[in-house]
Amino acid sequence: MPDILEANVPLSESLIWRLQREFYQQRGLKVWTEDRIPEYITNNPFIAEIYASIVYNFLSECMKSGQKEEPPVSKDRPLRILEMGAGHGKFCYLFLKRLMALYPDAAVRYFLTDCSEALLDSWRSNPYLAEFVQSGVLEFELLQAGATLAESIRSKIFGSPLVVIASYIFDSLPQDAFIIQDGKVLEALVTVKAKNGKDGAPPQLSDLQLSYTNVGVSPRRYADESWNHILEWYRAQLGSASVLFPCSALRMLQELGSLSNGNMLVLAADKGFVYEEDLYFSQGQPSIEFHSSNCFSQMVNFDAIAKYFRGQGGKAFLPDKHIGTLNICGFLQCRPDVDFLKTQEVFRVLQEAFGPDDLFTLFAWLNPHMEQMSVPQILAALRLTRWDPVAFVRLFPVLVRQFQTISTERQDLRNAVLRTWENHYPLNTADNELAFQCGVVLLELRFFEEAMAMFRKSEQIVSRSAATSYNMGLCAIGLGRTSEALAFMDEACKQDPNFEPARLSRARLEAELKNLH
Repeated sequence: MPDILEANVPLSESLIWRLQREFYQQRGLKVWTEDRIPEYITNNPFIAEIYASIVYNFLSECMKSGQKEEPPVSKDRPLRILEMGAGHGKFCYLFLKRLMALYPDAAVRYFLTDCSEALLDSWRSNPYLAEFVQSGVLEFELLQAGATLAESIRSKIFGSPLVVIASYIFDSLPQDAFIIQDGKVLEALVTVKAKNGKDGAPPQLSDLQLSYTNVGVSPRRYADESWNHILEWYRAQLGSASVLFPCSALRMLQELGSLSNGNMLVLAADKGFVYEEDLYFSQGQPSIEFHSSNCFSQMVNFDAIAKYFRGQGGKAFLPDKHIGTLNICGFLQCRPDVDFLKTQEVFRVLQEAFGPDDLFTLFAWLNPHMEQMSVPQILAALRLTRWDPVAFVRLFPVLVRQFQTISTERQDLRNAVLRTWENHYPLNTADNELAFQCGVVLLELRFFEEAMAMFRKSEQIVSRSAATSYNMGLCAIGLGRTSEALAFMDEACKQDPNFEPARLSRARLEAELKNLH
């Protein structure tokens, strides 16, 4: 008989959220390097470029919007950017590189936050983030998304314009569940049961049994009347639907908004329901999607967040498309004296344009056909991804087989390799293959100096290998440095005495040097 862990509690108060938070805190970086929790669609050069463009325009308008009692944004009073649940930090790295390219002297202070102290330790030792820390742009803070902010964060963002970045965060924060039927609002209270784990071990989240009981709801279910008005709207407008209410996300956004100077931009990327009519497709009891045995998510009710911001006099920027996998939504709280027209226009244009969801839909179709791609098509694909290392690694074997056919694309391929390398941010050992692969392409294209530099990076990041030393020897040959080439070939033979190409090259080089003397 399963043990009852809790009975008939609001979904947002269930113990499942605490258990999931403890999973993130304990696993740290391993959530992505070992558990393989989905993250790629919100941590790539394409989405970073979109966000950088939006924030650049928001920053530009903030710098022009000072009042007598409050000076505009400047180096002494920077725009605060707070990323919630930042995980491995890759988005921050890609975003700041693009923002600084648009605005080299940008007056910003970026707060990278998460609930795991182990993650903060990994950021502190991360050489890719170090450049932004040293320049005073980047700081690290412990923050449990959905909980009350610590004083260390409150004091740093108080009275300043603020950008909040939340990628795949709202779908993992506590929500309440309501059932709309027959003109009534019912709350789905959850009961959680568990079988005893093996050898007394605690059960995993995916093994818990969740059931729901629908009960009547007071018109004043929440202390915040604006939330109650949203529920009442749903009762009056929706004939039948299952509605998740993002109470934890709204509570955090309220607190952040109250700390800002009145101007706050929220950029949220997540799966969810964007429009009220989408909620008609949500029926029955609340659903949970598991990504590992102790990690889950739910759909985000972006419509409720939009209704809240609009009800407070703010604005919501929602995609024209009805997308289930990823929605990029923007929410703007602004003072009466600022309209942020340029930011609104940029957001509108970007929402109508080719987006991350389109990119991944296209690549899902392209994946089984990649072996047939030509060099120009490979270049087009990389350009479309904004020079994504993950795409480059996938396309590398296809490109290698076509080295002998490359002619007019030589310079374009060189540029593609160098631009892709600029986006390198390794999460695991396999990601470090990029330096070697970039070196191989540059070597084949006869850019020997740049190829040599890539192989040196590969040697530093991974380790010395026979293949790396051999390729560096080939670079030295191409540069006319025979003695240096011989040293590399000798090193390759020491690494692998049976490596025939290195042995043959060493013999040839020894003969050349002997003839010279």
